[in-house]
Amino acid sequence: MENEKNSKNATIYIILALVMGAIVGITGSTMAYRKHISQIASATVTTDTKLGAIWSLVDNYYVDPIDADSVMDRVYESILSTLDPHSSYMSKEVFTKEQEVLRGNFEGIGIIIRPVSDTICVAQVIPEGPSERAGLMAGDRILSVDGITVAGVKMPSDSVISMLRGPRKSVADIQILRLSDKKTHRFKIVRDIIKSPSLTYSGMLDKQTGYIRLNRFGETTYDEFREATMQLKREGMKRMVLDLRNNGGGTLSSAIDICDELLPGRELIVYTKGQHQRRKDAHSTPGGLFCKGDLVVMIDEFSASASEIVAGAIQDNDRGIIVGRRSFGKGLVQQQFPLPDQSAVMLTIARYYTPSGRCIQRPYDRGTDEYYSDFVQQVMNEYNGDSLLSQINDSTPYHTSKGRIVYGGGGIMPDKIIRYKTDTNIVYYNKLLNNSIINNYVFDHVSRKGGEIKSHYADEKEFLDNYTVSDDMLGELFELADKKGIRRNDKSIKLFREEIRTRIKAEIGDMLYGSNTFYKLILPYDPEIEDALKEITKQHN
Repeated sequence: MENEKNSKNATIYIILALVMGAIVGITGSTMAYRKHISQIASATVTTDTKLGAIWSLVDNYYVDPIDADSVMDRVYESILSTLDPHSSYMSKEVFTKEQEVLRGNFEGIGIIIRPVSDTICVAQVIPEGPSERAGLMAGDRILSVDGITVAGVKMPSDSVISMLRGPRKSVADIQILRLSDKKTHRFKIVRDIIKSPSLTYSGMLDKQTGYIRLNRFGETTYDEFREATMQLKREGMKRMVLDLRNNGGGTLSSAIDICDELLPGRELIVYTKGQHQRRKDAHSTPGGLFCKGDLVVMIDEFSASASEIVAGAIQDNDRGIIVGRRSFGKGLVQQQFPLPDQSAVMLTIARYYTPSGRCIQRPYDRGTDEYYSDFVQQVMNEYNGDSLLSQINDSTPYHTSKGRIVYGGGGIMPDKIIRYKTDTNIVYYNKLLNNSIINNYVFDHVSRKGGEIKSHYADEKEFLDNYTVSDDMLGELFELADKKGIRRNDKSIKLFREEIRTRIKAEIGDMLYGSNTFYKLILPYDPEIEDALKEITKQHN
């Protein structure tokens, strides 16, 4: 049991590192601030300020050569980090990536990469993109880009990505090694605008229940949500499961717009206020696409900011049931202030409040390290089965529109709590997932046999209907786990054999046919989806 506990704790800290990057904040329009911030940024640091004096000393007397831009970037980061955990300085490169994420597209060849040893490989070819049209395949090893060798030279992934990206209509000359035929191939791929949807998947869970999963809130999220909702209604949706698990947030406007489609008219969605901002209220308008019908919103500890706005609005207006685990607890609103050198400041300008008046921001008065350490402790306490209510750090009662008591401070507490699964028999299966055993096995399998699979199963439907993960493949997976030091558990294998088999098929489908294939296979085995369906059935009855 001690080894299992250590493994669990290690996993939590790994996930913590991921969530720190995933909590993207709530942002709004930057246009009103461009002139003002340009004037501020154009002012030079002078020696009559303490910062200017220190910089002058370093510049004139320091023993070694220095990279002035790098040093000053760290100074800016340090200044902003003392304010709160979410104010930050973004270099030109970071700001560009942030904009691409929120915009929902980028210019490139349309692949997802995967570093393997000292080689960059194709993890997935984006459907209907330029690489798919050219004939690139998942599992291909990239040897060179535009005549420059990138394999076997320990080139950083970011450098390879920069080489693969470029202006629309420009050409990338790529040489790859394909393990399935042990030959090198050369492709000239015309770059294009590649869409990066924020809506991961939508589909029907049963004849009446539609399902929508959002992984972030960006500029295209509202349009994607509307399109999915209308399609699901055409397919017979009478009730909806909106899955915001692992959704770290995004733009405030998209969260408000989605709430507008889910709430009746004239309901308060959220309000914001700050030291330099008067209170601003956002209300729903009549005629929402799904303002009637049973609704469940799924959240977990990695749902933050814009996700919490949606969950809070639905909960406080008694529009639906919130299912899952307590959300992250980010109630601060950031504004992006672009700077003349194409870097930017992400500055917290306000707090947001749910309709009942809750601010769900977790405390940060003890510094950023403690801020995230407290989050880790929360996750561990909830995993170990401690009372979730004991984690509430604001005991002030707030009331929903129907008078139910809810609490603020440290996240949205679900109406129906789903605890972590603690069955010891699931530990082996979780180790296969958390140690990337299944993922690594699938990547190797697709690298060797992806072309063969695609030739036998021409499209997603044929793959879903006819492809089978053989017992020999399961055996290969378990042998790989043995070699990686994961002790085999025959009882767990027996109990979760079909889940493991389905997971392998789903990840193969993801690499070869796209994420829709993955979710169609994996959702029926998601116990938390099952819990959500039970709650929506109770609501319906």
